Amino acid sequence: MPKNKKQFSISRQKRALMVLEWSVGFRPAGSVWVLLLALRGFSLVQIGFAEAVFHVVSLCCELPSGVLADVLGRKRTLIASHVMFVLSTLLMAASQGMGGVCLSLAASALGYNLESGTREAITYESMLRAGQESGYLRFSSLQNGVYRFSGGGAMLLAGATVLLGWRWAYLLDTGIALIGLAAALTVTEPARSAPAATLRTLPAALAETVRGAWSLLRSDGAAVRIMVFNALVGACATLTEFYLQEKVEAAVTVPALLGPALFVLGLGGALAGLLTGRLDRLSYPRTAALAGGGVLLCVLAARGTCLPVLMASGLLAGLLDDSLQLISDKRLNDRFPSAQRATLISVSSMIFSVFMIPLSPLFGVWFT
Repeated sequence: MPKNKKQFSISRQKRALMVLEWSVGFRPAGSVWVLLLALRGFSLVQIGFAEAVFHVVSLCCELPSGVLADVLGRKRTLIASHVMFVLSTLLMAASQGMGGVCLSLAASALGYNLESGTREAITYESMLRAGQESGYLRFSSLQNGVYRFSGGGAMLLAGATVLLGWRWAYLLDTGIALIGLAAALTVTEPARSAPAATLRTLPAALAETVRGAWSLLRSDGAAVRIMVFNALVGACATLTEFYLQEKVEAAVTVPALLGPALFVLGLGGALAGLLTGRLDRLSYPRTAALAGGGVLLCVLAARGTCLPVLMASGLLAGLLDDSLQLISDKRLNDRFPSAQRATLISVSSMIFSVFMIPLSPLFGVWFT
């Protein structure tokens, strides 16, 4: 039994993880970054290009960041993630043109890379250590709700954010990112089956982690299919919600209603926990068909100009996407070994970026 076993508190761990969710979700500037860039004079095609840059970096760094989390420790990786979030907001606040915007988004991508897989892995391992792994779907749904409601709250302040000005808004995001960094420092590293690698053992540990992950991907076709389909649906839903920001802003005739409209637009993901329990009782193919078909209808409907239809499209896309994501995460975590958990979740995120790179500019053209 590890020496610090008695010092582990699942309640304290859950609180720290919830603060992390809030700090990543509640970014007044980050939640309306498309709108802020559009108001600065950037075209939707330029914004789509910047988003593609984000995902190129994400694609290149996603898998290495997951491997590092498994080898060096999940807490260290979370701390590095939130350092990058702080850097990203500062870079955006200092940006003068497209170069600075792309550099900021690159730092943000690396922050999300370091968090992606790491947060899910440390959450699952914490629940496992406390003997509460059966409650993972419920707690991850609660995490997702906190993240989405925080993001919705940030969108509710969209009007005030615009009035504040993009530079001051990003400095406010810097302060919030620092709170997230402080929370990451309080997280407890769950007991590991093997000690974290040292500088001397790092190359061998990295190689072993990659071999183990590759072996599972080769032998588990069902896991690969879940990853690919979930990533495709997620990319389509995410881009629809991104570009709806600008369309909703143009459709709202009363400026004071912009914040509430964007809040409702992002509410779907926050409500996903109400749907996941029911969908989880279905077979995965049925769940995937319902979510994928619904998101496709939202993509088609969101090209119009009718505000109620735009709002309904964004709401439903977020609801279906997050529900499928939560169920996919649960199914995948049940199949993944602990030693390669963050690496394999990062593979799933990397597939998402593969879809986002070509789809980002294409959706920019579609919604223009």
